Amino acid sequence: MRIILFIALLPAFLAVSCRPGTVYEKHRNTSGLVWNRFDVKSFEVNIDDISKAYDFYVAIRHHTDVPYSRLEIYFTLYTASGEVRTNKYQIPLKDNEGKLLGDGLGNLWDLHYRIFEGFTFNEPGINIFEISSAMPQVDLGGILQVGLIIEVSQ
Repeated sequence: MRIILFIALLPAFLAVSCRPGTVYEKHRNTSGLVWNRFDVKSFEVNIDDISKAYDFYVAIRHHTDVPYSRLEIYFTLYTASGEVRTNKYQIPLKDNEGKLLGDGLGNLWDLHYRIFEGFTFNEPGINIFEISSAMPQVDLGGILQVGLIIEVSQ
């Protein structure tokens, strides 16, 4: 019965997740609900229109029983012009009362966390984005996917 309900609700869930202004969205699977610290998720994105500013989001899909209240990541951008930017971010998975943040469907939760707003590229071309765990644990249980979403800034 759960499978039938999930299949019935999947198109509606996907339609809501596609937002206007999205120029790139890709998700990378982890191995068996575990994200290893050395499993760097890499995304190659061709940006042609450098007249616009862009917002970057990290997308995390996790299980309801994720044992962490926050996720620490490194986010690295290698631009087509040769610039390299690396920052460490803390993505909250739960609020102060332990309630999961984001959108849930069954045991799966999706969280989109904006990590940069209004970024402008100097040169059109292929840009490489890398997302890796900065948590002290080598294996992070409960993490299903890590993704990148790029939108045109409003």
